[in-house]
Amino acid sequence: MSYLCIIPAAAVADPDLTDTQVRVLCAIGTFTNRLGGNVWASVDTLAKSCNLNPRTVQRAVPVLIDRGYLRGVPRVGRTTLYEVVLQPTERGVTQESLGGDMGVTPPPTQLSHPNDKKNDKQNESKAVARNVCNSIWDMYPKRDTPHLYPPAVRAITECLDDGAEPNRLISAAFLYADEVRRKQIEPRYVKTIHKFYADGAWEHYTQIVLVYGRTREEWARSGQDVAEFDRLVSA
Repeated sequence: MSYLCIIPAAAVADPDLTDTQVRVLCAIGTFTNRLGGNVWASVDTLAKSCNLNPRTVQRAVPVLIDRGYLRGVPRVGRTTLYEVVLQPTERGVTQESLGGDMGVTPPPTQLSHPNDKKNDKQNESKAVARNVCNSIWDMYPKRDTPHLYPPAVRAITECLDDGAEPNRLISAAFLYADEVRRKQIEPRYVKTIHKFYADGAWEHYTQIVLVYGRTREEWARSGQDVAEFDRLVSA
């Protein structure tokens, strides 16, 4: 077993978690990679690592998932793949729900200054990015290893900062999911949400709008009025 475990600090201060549930989360955290994912340890292994009954572990896991500290990806004929959510405040556990004070006062920095307009814009982009990520999370194709929420949000934020429209990012994910389903792409070849946006793959998935069987670019090349094309599309 590892000498360290990775869990969100908010779990320690959460009054709705029992000591036993925190122990189970710590046990899972000893098997994670550095980002909190890729935990494929069995219930028996987890039970032994925290000196609890396997049934106790089984009862604790749904609570941890419900509170937003854990995600599980069932795999047919294999152990469930778990991911410790390192930033649960982005997935339903709020500071207010933990009593308002997380017990740690961050040092004042330029980024946390209330009058910093640049920081306000960054926070707004992150909020929109979280909404985009939440909108696609459940329908996005599953992988052998779970998708990681924080990297996905960062990649989407960068796309938004580059001028991408939120609805465009969402529709691209739906189109990719449809392609994965139609082509029966194996889970191991599915792009992570982070790579889908960070590598620009999302730009290849667009709804092609046709008027009389031709695209807007084809109208322009043929010398026809593109304003008429736009009018017909919006009609």
